Amino acid sequence: MQTTPSNPGKSYNNTYYMATYGAAFVALGLGVSALGPMLPYLADRVSASLSQISFLFTASSLGYMVGSTGGGRLFDQFKGHRLMFIALLFSILMLILIPLTTEIYILLAIVFLMGLGQGALDVGANVNIMWIFGSKSGPFMNALHFSFGVGAFLAPLILHQVMRWSGGGLTWPFWTLAILSIPVLLGFWVLPSPKNPEKDREANGSPSANAGLVVAMVVLFFLYCGVEGGFGGWIFTYVTETNITSETSASYINSVFWGALTIGRLISVRLTRNVKPAQLLTGNFTLAILFLGLILIFPLTPWVIWIGSAGLGLALSSIFPMLMVLGESRLRISGSVTGLFFLGVSLGGILIPMLLGQIFEFIGSYQVMLALMVLTGLGMLVLFALIIASNRLGEKVRD
Repeated sequence: MQTTPSNPGKSYNNTYYMATYGAAFVALGLGVSALGPMLPYLADRVSASLSQISFLFTASSLGYMVGSTGGGRLFDQFKGHRLMFIALLFSILMLILIPLTTEIYILLAIVFLMGLGQGALDVGANVNIMWIFGSKSGPFMNALHFSFGVGAFLAPLILHQVMRWSGGGLTWPFWTLAILSIPVLLGFWVLPSPKNPEKDREANGSPSANAGLVVAMVVLFFLYCGVEGGFGGWIFTYVTETNITSETSASYINSVFWGALTIGRLISVRLTRNVKPAQLLTGNFTLAILFLGLILIFPLTPWVIWIGSAGLGLALSSIFPMLMVLGESRLRISGSVTGLFFLGVSLGGILIPMLLGQIFEFIGSYQVMLALMVLTGLGMLVLFALIIASNRLGEKVRD
């Protein structure tokens, strides 16, 4: 398949673009999911409590918010691949610096800067996929986020094994993730940057309807990403602090969650050819509520935690890419609009993991899972409102 005439890289096969974006999202998954399993060790290194170290999620998400929201506007003005090259290089440098500090405030600053690069990289890949494939972006969007899941699944395993081989130090675990991300830079340097095929075209439909849909999607992104990041970031600590199992098993449970999320996105590559986004999203949220309910009923049973973690990862797997596909079918997608979606993503990552950290420290571990259930239920309600609003708005007019 060749790229569309609207793309400057029409002499390149789309496979090269997907390979580059996929590799970039593996690197993104490695970096984003590194904090969760390393949280207790980083807390020890900087002499911080769990409630204090939980602000790493806040710093990361603040950087992510600035990088994605601001970066979205930049992708409307500058060559996307040059921006993504800089963003990835910046993230790699921050991974190298994380294990070198023993001060929590310096660590917070480094994690903020890493989030800045990650946010710009994330929004860039998403918007470029939609610009290249348009209404057919469903399978490619799921493949892109499947790649993120691969990185997120591998990160706890790599970190745990490298830490064991290096005698318990933090330097080589983080440096290994940085080294693995370096080859992706070549793809961004070589491939021409895609352009927005809908640039300078006015969106179809009333402004108020479009604005309402964007707001609903931002709220849903907020809730979904908060649940995903909250569970993925705190399940390791939840399991170890409640003595459900060993640290090694806790690392594997963390990986099972991300692994199931990855498998779900791989399955969704096929499903999106036959199942409408609204139907798939409804199924995702229903399963998430069921598996969180299972954990709430048996909160300290090891096999339930294993099954619940895997099931929740599977349930959440295609929500993000399917929301992007639903948005593409209703709105003229620009970097700025995509940046607004990622504003919801970042705010969810800022507020919800921080809230869970405070709940964990001052109320209890069980209430962390209860809070995740409440947030997921709210997400289901917002989804229904989004489906109704998008159905009324209808499909956008395509040229």
